[in-house]
Amino acid sequence: MGVRTEFLSTARWLAVVIPLVDLALVLTGLLSPRTGIVVALVLEALLAAVLLVEAAAFRGAYRAVRRDGGGRRAALLAGVEAVWPPVVLRMVRAEAGVLRALWWAVRRRPAVGPGDVPLPYAGRFRLVLGALTVLGALETVVVHVLLPWQTARWVLLAVSLYALVWVLGSGLSLFQHPHLLRDDELVLRFGHLRTVVVPLAGLVGVRRSVEAEHGKVLLRDGDRLVSSVMGDTDVELRFDPPVRVAEQEEPVARVAFWVDDPQAVVRLLRDRAVPAGR
Repeated sequence: MGVRTEFLSTARWLAVVIPLVDLALVLTGLLSPRTGIVVALVLEALLAAVLLVEAAAFRGAYRAVRRDGGGRRAALLAGVEAVWPPVVLRMVRAEAGVLRALWWAVRRRPAVGPGDVPLPYAGRFRLVLGALTVLGALETVVVHVLLPWQTARWVLLAVSLYALVWVLGSGLSLFQHPHLLRDDELVLRFGHLRTVVVPLAGLVGVRRSVEAEHGKVLLRDGDRLVSSVMGDTDVELRFDPPVRVAEQEEPVARVAFWVDDPQAVVRLLRDRAVPAGR
């Protein structure tokens, strides 16, 4: 299964990259048009074979989810995950999340369900997001007006507008996707990019603990899982016995994260903590 997966992953990328290289070689004169056509025909056959194999993989994943009672949307997502390269899938999800954040901002819609208790963490981004948006808009206008070359001016305008939309959408998603406290779990999020569900079974301790300079948004530090904002955390949970968290090979005994109001969150979670030994 591992060899087959590696082969499919390699074939997907070759089917995309090689035609582009073939076209570039023909346009630059390093490859004759006749040779380029022959290579293109061979690549078409390769692409057809890849598509047939991936269609079968998509169908198998789709049917498996539907057979287990999943909805059509979940089945389609499973099918796409089975055939798309992970890097491309992450890129598509990131772009879709940015567009959704802009649409939700218009509708003033947060990603908070009925019964969920939101725990905001993005307060420190408010000033940064406003400054980046204003400065980005000013820079876009200034560059477009002052740049003397028309083609470069329009290309830079398109790139600047895309970057501005991406920054604004990503920033808004941080406010739309707060951490969530539910009856039996704590959902730690970083915008639309990352979600970690921590079961609250076994929670025996909650305390304020301010730490800085964490190297990543999400990292494993011994028996502790860290979900930081700008490298900082201010609340730590302790579990006995350790709990299993998705995508973590070993159970975690401690979880550290950042929230805007740590005192209020500590009070909420202490009500759910079970004293050790009970």
